[in-house]
Amino acid sequence: MRTPIGKPTLLLAVPLVAGALVASGAPASASSAGSSAVTASTASTTSTASAASAAGASAKAASAPVRIQVSYPYSVRRGRVVSFKVTLVNKLKTKTDEIFLAVKFPKNVTKTRIYVPHGTNYHEQCTRERTRALCVLPGLKKGKSYTFYAKAQVSGSASGKLYGYFGGAVIDTSLNTDPKELFSEFGDSIGWVKTKSSITR
Repeated sequence: MRTPIGKPTLLLAVPLVAGALVASGAPASASSAGSSAVTASTASTTSTASAASAAGASAKAASAPVRIQVSYPYSVRRGRVVSFKVTLVNKLKTKTDEIFLAVKFPKNVTKTRIYVPHGTNYHEQCTRERTRALCVLPGLKKGKSYTFYAKAQVSGSASGKLYGYFGGAVIDTSLNTDPKELFSEFGDSIGWVKTKSSITR
């Protein structure tokens, strides 16, 4: 059994909902363009979506077991490593099933990795690929959260914009399941948080 992540991205676009994890993202402030230390937007933020779309998104968001938040920089420098802070929060009063997390950058990067804070062991199983990183994680206990840092090496010849996509699902599976198999199974149905950063020299 699996539940795709839902994603009302209130500051980035019209809410898009797939049904499980609430996802929201917000850019870092202009005064700290090179960092990703800004907390993601919350459900109280005003959306530009239509009333009907917002109502549908809110209803599904309210029933989502886990919320995903993404903080990211306004601008990144070519040839450098850029960091995105990703937080998963359990909204249930019980422990969740296992969590599948996917991060991808379609272009302009040469390496993508997911790291946990120093001294932390989530028992995560993650892939290490060029333009994406996929993870399977133990379920979150009541009131608990996971914090990750998704890092990407920006190509030295990159230009324009760097687009990042963050999503996943709450699933009933083994921690030994290959994340690539999960992505192949239902990657097309994931609701993505999309970030956009300007690439500078």
